[in-house]
Amino acid sequence: KCFLTHQPFLMRLLPITCLLLLICSCAQQPSEKTLLAHIKTDVPSTPPSYPLQEVMGKFDPATHPDFVPIEARYANRNGMFLRKEAYESFKKMYAAAAKDSITLQIISASRNFEAQKAIWEAKWTGARKIENGTNAAIAYPNPVKRALKILEYSSMPGSSRHHWGTDIDLNNLNPNYFQSGQGKKIHDWLTANGPRFGFCQPYSPKGKERP
Repeated sequence: KCFLTHQPFLMRLLPITCLLLLICSCAQQPSEKTLLAHIKTDVPSTPPSYPLQEVMGKFDPATHPDFVPIEARYANRNGMFLRKEAYESFKKMYAAAAKDSITLQIISASRNFEAQKAIWEAKWTGARKIENGTNAAIAYPNPVKRALKILEYSSMPGSSRHHWGTDIDLNNLNPNYFQSGQGKKIHDWLTANGPRFGFCQPYSPKGKERP
């Protein structure tokens, strides 16, 4: 999938998120998705602080004053939320992409702790398959190996970037979609234009620059 993140809010979270990313550095590997982040460069000298519970997703975005619902025209389903500033930036990027015959569609946005926990536990029990249709409960009976395998593509609850309301998955969950055709056009457009709207790709593919 194509995973974008909105950067302004992230810059204000750096002290806390650096700790979380050190703890859960295996999560959300770029081989599975393309991720863009929204980062603010004009950070105030004394940035605001956020409760750890909020950073870990232990809240309801539907009732949080800083989150707004995503309109149906921008998403593949109802009931998704984003942080206000990320959503406003996305709408501007959506309009710019449309002028270049690129259609952006949000397929995943904010996920709180409970939503991420449900994903993790479904993969742990085998109720939800991991990559290549693998049942992790059968393929990896050793709990440590199973956890590490799931971490290649899904963060543990409490550590997911989706908790922050800044990160979105776009258009398709299959990374191969973005290797050719319309998928590649979308990826190339986002790479070239995402930064204009405060979005970036925090995870780069494994290779020479990222062993």
